[in-house]
Amino acid sequence: MAERLDLYVTSNRLRPMCGFVIAYAKNTAGLLPQATLDRMDKSIVHRGPDEHGQRKVGPVSIGHRRLAIIDLKGGKQPMTSRDGRAWIAFNGEIYNYREVKTELEALGHDFQENSDTEVLLAAWLQWGQAALNRLNGMFAFAIYDVKRGTLFAARDRFGEKPLYYCETHDAFFIASELKALLAAGVVEKRIDKSALYSFFTLGYVVGGQSIISSVNKLRPGCLLTLSPNAGAVETTWWRPPRPINEIDDSDTVIDQSINLLRDSIRLRLISDVPLGFFLSGGVDSSAVVALAAEVAGRRIETFSIGFEEASYDERPYARFVAERFGTRHHEFVLRPQSVDVLERIAWHADEPFADPAALPTWFLSELTRKHVTVALSGDGGDEIFAGYDVYRSYGLSEQVRRVPVLMRQLIVAGLRTSTLLGGDSLKRLRLARNIEDAALEAPDRFIAKQQTIFRRAFLNEVSGNLAAIASAQTDRRIFAELFAPDLEPLGAIALWQQTASLPDDMLLKVDRMSMAHSLEVRTPFLDHRLCELMNRVSFRTKLRGGRQKFVLRKGLERYFPAEFLWRAKHGFTVPLPYWFKEDLADFMRDRLLCPQAITQHIVKRTALERIITEHSRGRRDWSATLWAMLMFDLWCRCYAIKAENILEAA
Repeated sequence: MAERLDLYVTSNRLRPMCGFVIAYAKNTAGLLPQATLDRMDKSIVHRGPDEHGQRKVGPVSIGHRRLAIIDLKGGKQPMTSRDGRAWIAFNGEIYNYREVKTELEALGHDFQENSDTEVLLAAWLQWGQAALNRLNGMFAFAIYDVKRGTLFAARDRFGEKPLYYCETHDAFFIASELKALLAAGVVEKRIDKSALYSFFTLGYVVGGQSIISSVNKLRPGCLLTLSPNAGAVETTWWRPPRPINEIDDSDTVIDQSINLLRDSIRLRLISDVPLGFFLSGGVDSSAVVALAAEVAGRRIETFSIGFEEASYDERPYARFVAERFGTRHHEFVLRPQSVDVLERIAWHADEPFADPAALPTWFLSELTRKHVTVALSGDGGDEIFAGYDVYRSYGLSEQVRRVPVLMRQLIVAGLRTSTLLGGDSLKRLRLARNIEDAALEAPDRFIAKQQTIFRRAFLNEVSGNLAAIASAQTDRRIFAELFAPDLEPLGAIALWQQTASLPDDMLLKVDRMSMAHSLEVRTPFLDHRLCELMNRVSFRTKLRGGRQKFVLRKGLERYFPAEFLWRAKHGFTVPLPYWFKEDLADFMRDRLLCPQAITQHIVKRTALERIITEHSRGRRDWSATLWAMLMFDLWCRCYAIKAENILEAA
């Protein structure tokens, strides 16, 4: 029987999780004072409650916070090789570390404990950069080679674990979170205008540039090499293979993909602490639970969160899955009674972040952590198996483009006029916009759909400060994969999702919200073997019969009835359109229209007033925009961002 816990959005005590900070002095002036290392270290204490370690090795200062998952007594960091040649700071899990360890032992390596950290360091010393290709896991790590005087840092293939870096005149700095670099006081809080544009169109900062102009994010699948002589050099060691239409045999690929997903889950069940599963009731998380029930060898625990608004609530589907596989199920209800927690979400997000799903993810992580230390999720299924609505809408748009232009214009005019008659006017306005968008070429059509906060043209109207950067050229940089001449439109969309929105939106949300509560989240769909297979599968097969995620759904037919598998995609959405008209209306208006609101330096006050009024009166759904502006204002307050930091950038 499900455990029901009514959850109110209130302030909550923080718990810690895994991360590290490193400073590498180029000269004696860059040697890090102990007080500065302590400040950096303390800023990420929420990432590691179990152990704390610091070490200074020549010019390098390292601080590490650990959440112990594997080898609870071993794995202390920073860790050194037996001969003292190298030191490592590591965040993440290497799921196949036992296999790598066996291979290293055959080469003569002797291990003193059973941690994946020791295996990772030995693998690097044995194979160098080539060791990365042997790893199956989520990770961000840094290794200082004492003999060579070089610092190496690497990030996992999909960017499940974060890593920021910057360079000053006297030193290099690396940290698991941006806030550690700000705490060090080594960077100015100048806002990068391209990153700001990215946020105010997409709702998050995409790419290698962070919101702070002097700080970079190490991109997924990249290696960073730092040395006083050569500076900072970033190279790519893995990228998702370019999607091609090579495999059309659906029966074979269905079996292969389900077998790979099952093996990925098996690897991610390795843990010395309690483990559970996020279960939204959607196909992806349900697939993980179904396959885990086969390989776990024990009863599993599942965790769901829902809303009182029935159209947003998938708990009935989650209960169905839980009962079908006999899980010990826990579910929670989220209500907008208080918004104190929003400031904590803004602080933990590190950069301005406007994905509303961060809110339920925060609470789901907090309450899951009361029962387990590790949770498996269904994140990544849409990116690997072509699950988003954009794949279906692309086909519909291509059909609309065949309708004569004059007829399309008449239909749009009729739809806009009919909104005055009442009824579901918002639905008619969305349909009119979709018909208008069909006139765009495929890349621009996709860009328009991704710009869910402000579209470029409208942002140009309402933001004098961002007008210079709000251009087609900026969009081409952000969406570079869409314009690759050797990729068909659907393949280009898939590649952009796997390399941009996945790490910078979906995975950032999961990492920050779960880390805030000392919960490690693992994502079986992001096994590189599965991506390398599915990116070879034709979209004719992935979208057979116009069905998104056809391969995955078909492979799950032995586990679920058709009416469950083939229902319309719901998504992990939040009832913001209702909340901003009712429970949160006054809070939102007071924060955005008060004289101190930093957002007014981005968006003209007259535009803000119009947006708020149109939403409150039901003329247009501006909830995504209002949420983004609210979270930006809260982020600026958390990090003491002043108007001059923004105006100077713009």
